[in-house]
Amino acid sequence: MAVRTFCTSVENALKVLQFQLRSLSLVSGQVSRMHTGSPRTASFSVTRAVWGKTQAELEQEKGIPEQPTKERIYNSRRDIRCGPRKLNLVARQIRGLGITEAIKQMEFSPKKAAITVKEVLEETQKAATTSHKLEDKANLWVAESFVGKGRYYKKIRMHARGRFGIEERKYSHYFVVLQEGPKLGKNKRRRLKHMTELEEIRRHPRYIKNSLSWW
Repeated sequence: MAVRTFCTSVENALKVLQFQLRSLSLVSGQVSRMHTGSPRTASFSVTRAVWGKTQAELEQEKGIPEQPTKERIYNSRRDIRCGPRKLNLVARQIRGLGITEAIKQMEFSPKKAAITVKEVLEETQKAATTSHKLEDKANLWVAESFVGKGRYYKKIRMHARGRFGIEERKYSHYFVVLQEGPKLGKNKRRRLKHMTELEEIRRHPRYIKNSLSWW
C-alpha cells in the first residue's frame, strides 16, 4: 500500500513539473515575439547556465581584438609513379622545416622521389605569393607533409623456363601544407640518463597505481 501511494505521488510530481516547463516555454516564446528588436532569442541552455560564457565572448565584451589567423596553403600531386613507402621516406624528412631549408634538402637528396617533392614545394611557394598574396615567400614552413596510397596495377613478369611472376606498379599521392610564420622549434625529449631524480620519479613512478597490495 505504501509503495503504491509513493508511486502515485511521484507521478503527480512529474506531471506538475512537465506543466511548469511547458508554461515556461510558452512564456519565453511570447517574450521573444514581443521583443522583436532583441538579437538574442529567448532560449535556455543548461550548459551556458553551468559553464557561463565562452572565452571568445568574454574577449569580445572587453574589446580585445582578435588575433589575425595565419595563412595556410594547400597543394597536392596525384598519381605519382612511386610506391607510398619510398615517397613517405622523403615526405617525413621535411616536416617542420622552413620552406627554404626543405627545398635545399630535396635538392641534394639522392632519392628519386625528392625531385617530385621539390617540384610540389616550389609550386606551393609560388601559389602563396600569387594566389594568397603573401609578401615574403621565405616566411613559410612545412606544417604537414604526408602520402596517400594510389592505384595498384598487377601484370605478368616473365621468368626463365616458361615461368612467370606478378609485377606490381604502385602509384601514390603527395599532400603538403605550408603555413605562414617562422618554423616551430624542435620537441626535445630528455633521455632517462639525463633526467634528475625528481624528474625520473615523476615520469616513471616507483609504485603500482590502484593496486590492492599492502606493502
